[in-house]
Amino acid sequence: MNQRPALLGGWLLGVATGVLLLTLVQAILQRGGRQDTTRYQLVSSYARDAFVRQVDDEELLDAALTGMLESLDPYSRFYPPVEAVQLERETGGRYKGIGALFRRLGTRRHVLFTLPNSPARLAGLTVGDGVLTIDGEDPSGWEDERFREALAPQSGEPVTLELIDPSGMERELQVDAAGLIDPSLRHVRMISDTPPIAWISVHSFSRETHGELVIALTHLEEETPLAGLVLDLRDNRGGVLQAAVDIARMFISEGVIVETRGNGTKRVERALADQVSHPDLPLVILVNRSSASASEVLASALQDHRRAVLVGEGTYGKGVVQTIRRFEPWGARAKVTSAYYYSPSGRNFERTIGEDSTFGIQPDVALVVPAGERQGISNYLGSHYPDSREEALISAWEADLGIELLPSAPVDSALETALDILLGNELAVEN
Repeated sequence: MNQRPALLGGWLLGVATGVLLLTLVQAILQRGGRQDTTRYQLVSSYARDAFVRQVDDEELLDAALTGMLESLDPYSRFYPPVEAVQLERETGGRYKGIGALFRRLGTRRHVLFTLPNSPARLAGLTVGDGVLTIDGEDPSGWEDERFREALAPQSGEPVTLELIDPSGMERELQVDAAGLIDPSLRHVRMISDTPPIAWISVHSFSRETHGELVIALTHLEEETPLAGLVLDLRDNRGGVLQAAVDIARMFISEGVIVETRGNGTKRVERALADQVSHPDLPLVILVNRSSASASEVLASALQDHRRAVLVGEGTYGKGVVQTIRRFEPWGARAKVTSAYYYSPSGRNFERTIGEDSTFGIQPDVALVVPAGERQGISNYLGSHYPDSREEALISAWEADLGIELLPSAPVDSALETALDILLGNELAVEN
């Protein structure tokens, strides 16, 4: 195969990216006058000439932009194009793929489960299918990133897969990658049938999270309304503020949800009567020391309005708003702290401001979680979980293999306490 056109294209792309980076930095420096430009040029020239290994202009420019933003506070950050793709997935809640999760057994990757209505499921991939080839190539030695890219090629063409099922039967099928929602609700299930009480774990807040929660509650209440809900924000480090505001509006009928103040501006988000769907549903919110940012916005709003009981540990204490700007066509992103959050009662929970040692949100029912229990819970909350159809197939596959493929639900005293509160049981809690 002649690789010269591809190599030339990559070289030209690199040159173009470097020119765009240089243009951006020069524009920024010129705001401060010729002296700033001269300082940058002198230091970058010295670094390029004196450093122990060769560095190019693009690497130095990336480092300059990264250092400029990271020096502002612990949260502001520059994202080069490669990292910007992951940031867009986390905040946008969407990605391009086939909607299948894989588990490596030996050298071969097998389908662990597929997402509902995904290209993978519609094409016929099922639990246990081993991937023999992708477009005629054996992927057994590939890194995960290459494997993912091969399933969603930039060309947009369908991918041909050779598969082998657990019984040893081989088959071939084609699958088209598509834009999919990256689920931010990792676990949705009933934890009590009588009365009907549900548990929903929210892993992060993206632009899709509110819609996911609406759909989840609709499915849970197909037969009868819920008598209680445990909304789990443990290990949820935040995300898109608007998602947290929209979810709060589902449960709060009136009043302030959150206020943001920064750099001479103030904005107030309020409850909206036409958006409240569950104004009287009994709620327990689970939080821990890794619940941050948008999680704290939602938790503090529900706590201040006395719409929920908070159970767990004090939260992280990230009370800042961050604004993300795209720099096209070069593809980078910059995230800069632009304001502080304030709860409906006027609380700011940011850990980096003021001399007061109190930060974060304190729960109504505080729990001490043993270290061993904490790790098991964290691993479980971070895992994707299949729907009931796929779960039954995985259980049968686990029985055949004699190994555990999905993490089992761990001992979880916080969830048990939340259920006791909603059932009206007497609590025995050590504070």
